[in-house]
Amino acid sequence: VRAGTNTLEHAVDLDDATLAQMARQGTIYVPTIDHNRYYADFRADYGYSDDQARGLEAYRARNLETARRAIKAGVKLAMGSDAVHMMFGQNTRELGFLVLAGMTPLDALRAATVNGAEVLGLGDRIGRVAPGYFADIVAVEGDPSVDIDAAIYGVTWVMKGGAVVVDRRQAP
Repeated sequence: VRAGTNTLEHAVDLDDATLAQMARQGTIYVPTIDHNRYYADFRADYGYSDDQARGLEAYRARNLETARRAIKAGVKLAMGSDAVHMMFGQNTRELGFLVLAGMTPLDALRAATVNGAEVLGLGDRIGRVAPGYFADIVAVEGDPSVDIDAAIYGVTWVMKGGAVVVDRRQAP
């Protein structure tokens, strides 16, 4: 952070001075909380012992607490997943952890879209529904601005690059 990084990923146990500096200089924090849940849940697939899984859970708790403190300090967060090859499709669970850390559902959605685009340096092409942006859009069952689970578990329709690629809507 002192070196002037634009983003900081996976960091835990950040002190108050570092969080304040991140807020001042606009460093975006990407906590990637959920991936350790996946490793712990599927420990047998990775050859992790029960002790190692408990260590992953302890790290996740520290990661969540650091995200809570970052939010309170006014640090901008973006959603990351660190999704391993078998975790794809579960990466939106990170949204739930951002809400658990103290973000509103709408702020968590911004972390995944607008802030994520900013992290990638693509804020002028992705992360918003606007003219000139990629038409990557999802429709969900429910209202994710009040219940983040709608975005995690309720996706019914997906448009990628302007073409519908998933349509799970119920026929009337």
